[in-house]
Amino acid sequence: MSETVSGASEFRGKDVLGKPQEQSLLNVLRMACAEAMQRPDFAARVQDIKQKFYVRDFDGIFLEPSNLSVYTAQYVPRRALCYYDLFSHPQLQRILQTQPQILCLGAGSGSELLGITAACCQILSDNTQPITIHSQDYADWSPILQSLENAIRYKWNIRPSHITYEFSKDNLLSMTKSTETLIENSQLVTAMFVFGELFADKANAINFVKTIVRCTKPGAFFLLVDSAGSFSSIKVGSNSYMAYMFFDSLKQHFEPVISDDSKWFRHARGLDYPLPIENMRYFVRLYQRK
Repeated sequence: MSETVSGASEFRGKDVLGKPQEQSLLNVLRMACAEAMQRPDFAARVQDIKQKFYVRDFDGIFLEPSNLSVYTAQYVPRRALCYYDLFSHPQLQRILQTQPQILCLGAGSGSELLGITAACCQILSDNTQPITIHSQDYADWSPILQSLENAIRYKWNIRPSHITYEFSKDNLLSMTKSTETLIENSQLVTAMFVFGELFADKANAINFVKTIVRCTKPGAFFLLVDSAGSFSSIKVGSNSYMAYMFFDSLKQHFEPVISDDSKWFRHARGLDYPLPIENMRYFVRLYQRK
């Protein structure tokens, strides 16, 4: 991604977010999503998206370009704040300190881009090698991600020498060789709030699991995060399984590093954002490929 806007001040490392830090993430979102939140049909679009989520009509949401900026304004705040909190975990901070290439699967809406970037501010300096955050999705989110990048670079003065951002469009259920190569070349691969959606097509979702196993290189990490509720319960035959059980069973391939079946993220009180921000309960698995 390019055409970035430069900030006016010098990069201030971990102090760039200010206090409270969560508010700084929301300020970036307000700047990036200002036009979307001023749309007269914003509330109606949100309701339509919620109805389609209820019947798991994901294509109806994400293949309609006019939904995408509304989705980011409505749903990214809580997830970006949650991912910022998650990536402040000591183990994930240690991974960030290696200046990794990070591949975020199903990450077009920008939650990963914003949350991980904020967490990177704790370890970035003008003397470090750049971290790469590559967002992948099956819809064209590039205008949304460009707006977020512009806002991040302006407000936090994150330069390309600190973090480079990339985007590619591909369907994880029929993955191309180029995406497989990205997995092979990444030190951290994330699949956050995407696995349950993939299992709308069970046969191809199993192929996705096989591809992750085959392409993740030894020593690299795979981060799986999703709802801790019934939305992540996947029915196979007459039985139901939580999404993480598929990877937990692959003990010959993956060593669990972080494992939590139910974790609450509760945002700070008094945050200023035009829309309500909900708390969220999720599960998390960080695996290292053997």
